[in-house]
Amino acid sequence: MSSPDMMDFETDSVQSPHSVQSPATMAAQVDSNFVMRHNVTAEAYQLFKDDVDFLFSGKVMPADQPALLHRIRSNCEGLITAFEAEKQYLMGDVLCSWATRQQKVSIGSVWTQQQHYALLTTIDTQFEYFGELLEQTLTGLTFLRDNYPNQGFSEVHGRVLHIAHYFLFYSVIVAKQPPSVVVKCGEAENHRRSRFWFNTEIRVLGGRAFGLHRVGEGLQIQCYLITDDTARILLSNAYHDVFENEEFVIEPMTAMLKMDEVNALAAKFDDMRVAKKGPLRRDSVATKRYCLCYNIRASATHGIDLIGKKVSLPFAVLVGPKTDVEAKLFLERSFADLVLKPLSEVPESVTYLEMAAALEMKFQSIIETPQKSTDTIPAIQPRMFSNQSKHHLIRRLKPDNDARILLNNFLKLPVAEEYCLKKGSTTNGEWKLVPFFEWFFKIAEFVNKHLVQMWNEGLIYGFCGKEEAEDLLKETRQTTLLIRFSDIEFGKLKVSVRDRTGAIRHHWYDTTELSTRSLARELLSNSKYYGVESIYPNINFAQALGARTPPNEPPKPRHLQPTPLYFDNQDAGMFTF
Repeated sequence: MSSPDMMDFETDSVQSPHSVQSPATMAAQVDSNFVMRHNVTAEAYQLFKDDVDFLFSGKVMPADQPALLHRIRSNCEGLITAFEAEKQYLMGDVLCSWATRQQKVSIGSVWTQQQHYALLTTIDTQFEYFGELLEQTLTGLTFLRDNYPNQGFSEVHGRVLHIAHYFLFYSVIVAKQPPSVVVKCGEAENHRRSRFWFNTEIRVLGGRAFGLHRVGEGLQIQCYLITDDTARILLSNAYHDVFENEEFVIEPMTAMLKMDEVNALAAKFDDMRVAKKGPLRRDSVATKRYCLCYNIRASATHGIDLIGKKVSLPFAVLVGPKTDVEAKLFLERSFADLVLKPLSEVPESVTYLEMAAALEMKFQSIIETPQKSTDTIPAIQPRMFSNQSKHHLIRRLKPDNDARILLNNFLKLPVAEEYCLKKGSTTNGEWKLVPFFEWFFKIAEFVNKHLVQMWNEGLIYGFCGKEEAEDLLKETRQTTLLIRFSDIEFGKLKVSVRDRTGAIRHHWYDTTELSTRSLARELLSNSKYYGVESIYPNINFAQALGARTPPNEPPKPRHLQPTPLYFDNQDAGMFTF
């Protein structure tokens, strides 16, 4: 009778996470909840392994075999219970929590998304720990089933095989999601939200013990763009066939599973683009949501076939930019429970902390958006909002007594005004109320185009009202300026200055003015800011911006020899730069 020596088998190419003290292994061991559950599973497995090894050692008397077989079956119940508990922790607490956070950070900066993506290395190690014990148990049960038929091991083998199949299929994840909004049309080519390309990724967590990395490498994964209606059908019928793109074409449609730089098996769909299949009305498209559907077909050891579909988070494909749609998608990605309840609606309200974190990530994402779709975004840690900025923004959204914010306030609450010229007129116009989301997005766009370096260096104080700015400047000892975003006037920047006499004045700038000269040059050249020593809170003006440009002295008549006092109270009416 052959011995189940495969229970202790390790190939040279697949090292056990138990014996490799990599950073990911050590990080996995830091998770005390995982360690506790895995130790319970490992102890139950060791009892199973010791008994099976003893059974196949040839040292068991025939009369003692029934009792030993009964003990093995009994121990299998405890082992299966441990497997279920550890699987539930890995799928529910670890992977589901990661996916929920992934949804939220998908509206954030590249750096934020990469930091979250890097956590998969640790999760992969945890999955590999679990997968090794699961596979070795199946190997032992296979020998028991084949050598001791009619002893109940077929039923136990089937139960463990079911756990393994479930575990392996849900170990295949969408590791990189599409952006919440993809704009595709000619007129949007120069708009900041015209993101014509994006990257997504299918990744296999663990699976090495089941041969997925050996057998799966080189497999083609297909991807289709589907409507949310088709996605809903897939929720109730996972076997619904998807053979083509719907309404839009997605490219590339295939990617190959390969080992990447961290030894993970992944299919990377890089530089994805969308194109219209036919004529579409802009308004009809703007109300729809789309998903990416990945067809999975892979095989593992023990006769396990992984056949199914993985569906991305929903996103919008816009024929031309629409800020209101982007605002709604921002709320969906930030607050809807799309992981546990796919395609669900956003809640009515959210907490102070939830909204503050979402606004911070969205602002960071907008200001790093490249002006050209071909530019690469560097993964640099973005500047965080101060607690004061968060508090100022949340107050503008009118939280209730429980510090909860109605999401409808984000979309509809007027917080600023914009002067709009009447059609056909260059002088006559009227003031239009601007809702919070439009005011907030406009400020981020303003920073992205004209102020990103000064913002990142902390020279712009940011979100602050006029009265608050005056209170802050009154506490300064030096002549100081404070750069802030206007609360009332849409899309304007305010420079609040405290001069040597203690008087405070405010100067505004709009996008048009700062498109012809930088704010730094303006602060250095404009006589309004001569004598300013610091930038709030306590940044040396000269060190931050450099030496001031001396004013251009116009030529003065000398032939008639006017007295020096003649020019004392005269200067140019228009300031030149």
